Amino acid sequence: MSLKESDSTESEPIYDAKATAHFYPVIIVGGGPAGCATALSLIRCNPDSKFLLLDDSDPEVFKIGESLPPSAKPTLGYLSSALLSRLQEDTSVGNHGLCTGNASAWLSEHIEETYPIMNPYGMGWHLDRAHFDETLRDAVRDACSPPAHVGDSGSGAANSRKLERGRFTGVRRISGGWEVNVDGIEESSIQKTFRAIWLVDATGRKASLAHKLGANTTKLDSLLSFYALFSSNADHSPHHAPDRDRRTLIEAASSGWWYTAQLPHALRLVAYHTDASDPSARQARTLDGFNELLHAHTTHVAQALQDSAYEPLVLPGRQAQFPRCTAANSSFLEPCGAVQTYNDSEIGQRCSPGWCAVGDAAMAFDPLSSQGMITAIEMGKYVGAILGRHLSGSIKDPESNPDVIDCIARMYEKVRMKYQKARRYYYGQVTRFEGEFWTRQRDVSINQNI
Repeated sequence: MSLKESDSTESEPIYDAKATAHFYPVIIVGGGPAGCATALSLIRCNPDSKFLLLDDSDPEVFKIGESLPPSAKPTLGYLSSALLSRLQEDTSVGNHGLCTGNASAWLSEHIEETYPIMNPYGMGWHLDRAHFDETLRDAVRDACSPPAHVGDSGSGAANSRKLERGRFTGVRRISGGWEVNVDGIEESSIQKTFRAIWLVDATGRKASLAHKLGANTTKLDSLLSFYALFSSNADHSPHHAPDRDRRTLIEAASSGWWYTAQLPHALRLVAYHTDASDPSARQARTLDGFNELLHAHTTHVAQALQDSAYEPLVLPGRQAQFPRCTAANSSFLEPCGAVQTYNDSEIGQRCSPGWCAVGDAAMAFDPLSSQGMITAIEMGKYVGAILGRHLSGSIKDPESNPDVIDCIARMYEKVRMKYQKARRYYYGQVTRFEGEFWTRQRDVSINQNI
């Protein structure tokens, strides 16, 4: 795939001596679960791997996307031996909560429940997502630190790995690779330039890097998620009990569906999902409208709030209040990456510059699946491993390398087909509502030709 015309190939070589201090074989743009998993998998696959991970997140800002299934345990353990232990320690002190099962009023108005008793991995989590993401970044930082026995001068792969706080602003093609521009986040920071052979877009749904390289995101629907945090006052009310419900609760309604889960720190998340064109979407943008819809369209979600005296959380200062709105549609990136292999006479070796996307940048799921975060982590694990093998193998035997992008694209296609099949099944189960929302969801599934 060719770049946009404004990003045309330059003759300036990637290995220019002046740029050596800022060269990394791999630059990962985005410090969320997908980006961190890619970095950790690179190290796991090849301890000598070198990379730069760019992160512009704010760990103080609330982030939705708190469900982590128990199947994540072996993957987290693979990525970092300390990662799973840290997650369990944080859970024990209340930074994260366990999920004791799933409850849904989906097929009918009555609750159906499933429990993790038969799951070999036990219970999943309701995370403090911002805290969890920072834990992942800490694992990457630890991997970037020089070993204790290394002297002041430093040596080894760890000195060629870095987590950089910065905001990606631009990319251009140069001889043998890429040049990436980054704005510093700190007040005294200046713009920096880095060079790489491979780029990984882990910027989430916005796919900032991939879009600059000419890729397009195809949206399969227009689902939005309106969400709000509620704080419990049960400790100060003799007529209400503390919230002991650790389940994930889903409830279908005439114009969409609702979700609630207890979070750490005596908070409860409530989210409403509907199409952008549905009249209720406009109403849900205000707190009064959100609450009116909540009490008019749900039974079980509203009861969960009432039982423990939950009230809307009001944030101090100028922080954005609730409810907030975020995209929740299904989407996929085309293409998910590109690679060009050629012999570079200037450096006397075979070069394979390329790029690929991981996580929501590559494909984003409907929150109904509860698979977005674990899929992003698994994708990062896969991409990190395949890039690690590709980059190390390109020196020893270039002809033995598989088509990297083809391998990634085939894996992504399998994941997408499995997801779309499951989505069609679950939305197709709901026949008790005949409104436009449910008709559109069924039409989306039919048009996917699965």
